[in-house]
Amino acid sequence: MKNIKYILMTVVAALFVTSCDWFALDNMESYDATIAGKFVDAETGALVPSEVYGSQTGVFKIFELGWDAEAAQTWYIKNNGTYRNNLVWAGDYRMETNDANYYPFTQKFTLNKGDNEVDFAVKPFVRFLNQEFKYDTASKKIIATCTVQVTDPAQTGNLNEVRLCCYTDCHVGTSFNNCKNDANAVASNVQFDADGKATVTVAIDTQNSANATEFKYERVHYVRLAALATGSANTAARYNFTQTYSIALDGSAAVEYDRW
Repeated sequence: MKNIKYILMTVVAALFVTSCDWFALDNMESYDATIAGKFVDAETGALVPSEVYGSQTGVFKIFELGWDAEAAQTWYIKNNGTYRNNLVWAGDYRMETNDANYYPFTQKFTLNKGDNEVDFAVKPFVRFLNQEFKYDTASKKIIATCTVQVTDPAQTGNLNEVRLCCYTDCHVGTSFNNCKNDANAVASNVQFDADGKATVTVAIDTQNSANATEFKYERVHYVRLAALATGSANTAARYNFTQTYSIALDGSAAVEYDRW
């Protein structure tokens, strides 16, 4: 019995000593900075939309400088081309991307304590110069017309496709598209002029059985255009996008979605 008591007392004493470390004050500094910004077209200043889910166009790598071994952090871009990170430390950083929907890009920047704003001016593979979405009540089709520009035909000489995507929420894109089997929703092997420009019209037939999942119920629909240009550059086949729009099947104007 005495041996049992002795063992118990020894265990309790050991726990008491160890617990001093358990309840020690955590004096490690917390995050002291935030960062927000935009990915913009270096030529036009327009946002360069991305795709967060499914594809990898919506990620970029960040390296904190000053360490013996630099470890890449993966940050995410919102669909509209903006980003935010509220959990960072002040310091010097480098941003790198090699397989996004714009040409390889790197930029160093410094974060101060508090709020910071850093934009990245990049060159997209394809830019949308304009776009229009409408629902035609007579044909019962969602019709999209746009002018696109291949930014460097020498490196991306194939405008493989311009596609109209439609989905039940704002994350619409090539990965979330309930109308991908509608042949009229995509223009393939698009020819462009000497300036890399082409005007394209594509449409989604709401009565087409291939689109039944999207139009089964009465609801607001979300649309945007995607364009793919490939060649010696963009070997990862990343799409460029317009902004996202909501559209109702009542003939009213499409509205750009902005609640990111």
